[in-house]
Amino acid sequence: MTERTAANGLRPDVPTGGQPRAAPGIWGVSWEHLATGALVVFSIVFSLVPTSFNMTEIGPEATHEISGGSSIRQIQFGALFLLAAFLCWRHASTSVRLLTRGLNPFMPLTLLYCGASTLWSAYPTISIKRTILFIGLLLIGAAISPPIGSPRQFTRATLVALTALCGASAVVAIALPHIGVDTMLGGAWRGILWQKNMLGSIAGIGVMLWLREWLARTVPGPICIGGFLLCLLVLVMAKSATSILVTTMGIAIYLACRRTWLAGNSPGLRIALGGAVVLVLTVHLWYTAVGEMPDWQDIAGPIAGLFNKSTDLTGRADIWRLTLYAAMQHPVWGIGYGAFWTGEDGPAQFIADALAWMPAHAHNGYIDIFNELGAVGSSLVAGLLLWHAYQLARLFWIDREDAAIHTALFALIIVSNFSESQLLAEVSFQNLMFIYSSVTMSATLWMAKRARIEQALAALGRQRE
Repeated sequence: MTERTAANGLRPDVPTGGQPRAAPGIWGVSWEHLATGALVVFSIVFSLVPTSFNMTEIGPEATHEISGGSSIRQIQFGALFLLAAFLCWRHASTSVRLLTRGLNPFMPLTLLYCGASTLWSAYPTISIKRTILFIGLLLIGAAISPPIGSPRQFTRATLVALTALCGASAVVAIALPHIGVDTMLGGAWRGILWQKNMLGSIAGIGVMLWLREWLARTVPGPICIGGFLLCLLVLVMAKSATSILVTTMGIAIYLACRRTWLAGNSPGLRIALGGAVVLVLTVHLWYTAVGEMPDWQDIAGPIAGLFNKSTDLTGRADIWRLTLYAAMQHPVWGIGYGAFWTGEDGPAQFIADALAWMPAHAHNGYIDIFNELGAVGSSLVAGLLLWHAYQLARLFWIDREDAAIHTALFALIIVSNFSESQLLAEVSFQNLMFIYSSVTMSATLWMAKRARIEQALAALGRQRE
């Protein structure tokens, strides 16, 4: 717990506002605490684990099933949404104020635009379903955030879920290799997930979260070491170079941001200015040495070569070009939320005809957002991300440790979304991470502001006495 956290009346291990609930254990024992943790754990598990182990299904159909379109998925998430709504109802006053006043202001605006896109959507039923999923995820975010949950409920419950998935995946890969090992990709582990890249992604986040618990000294050392090594083993055996690279970046950002020297005046400005200086100096040195500005091949070539990848990101460039062509047919409003990648005979059929296979998405979340929501929706999403960064800078004043881990997660999501469509993509894993992180952070800032106001009013009352 940081001094500023204590000064603002916020404890990371108990709900804020009202009386702290009894929490003699690491994870707490009250039924509401367990319920909020279960919301995080099961929503992550449901978003990642297929309902069957038929690994021959690929493309939009598999994506539709795993991300919330099947009947089983609707039942699973429907139950979670009902539990979240019940918890919010039990704390109706604070929940309503959080959802109407405390959220990132671009979050409800983006939600409203996604819902409004139903009016011109090529597939209005799909747009309605995805909007309902968006609302449900916001309810879960409110239910796991202060004052119902504790400020660190989200990250700790996420750690439990990811460690359990890594453990189960390791067991399946070793005991049932025909299910857990992808022989077509050099024996890479995929465990109980659909594919190796996703397993590598969650294992990498698990490594980072276990490192955080070790440094914070909130969990016994042997447990931290065991969890860290398990997630690291799965990360390596998944053989996902992208996941290893992104995980390394995330850990570096986390370790840098938790340093005290970033907690002074305007920490967010320091980070931004430092990054800008490094970028400008790098470009200047390149121009001095080469005599021209760097292009894509200059930037991506060395990195791609390091991981034995091509600079067109394994054919993604062709998908991007075709998806952008489709997006320019409706550049202002978009085709509708979730209304493009709908499978055979859908709007994306011309891409399947050109590539001789049907992609599940554009493999670039920002292109998909522009295609589905147009320039208007893309502007709202840009505002959503920029405001999230602004809130991260504010969070450094309240809880540097929490701000550091949320910053690292945000960076992972931003970078990963350049190669995978996750942001605003139904109940995809990183979309869950972003929404939960955003709502939790907003609630922490909002509760800290309320605590300061109450302290000021109390001090004023004492002066009058």
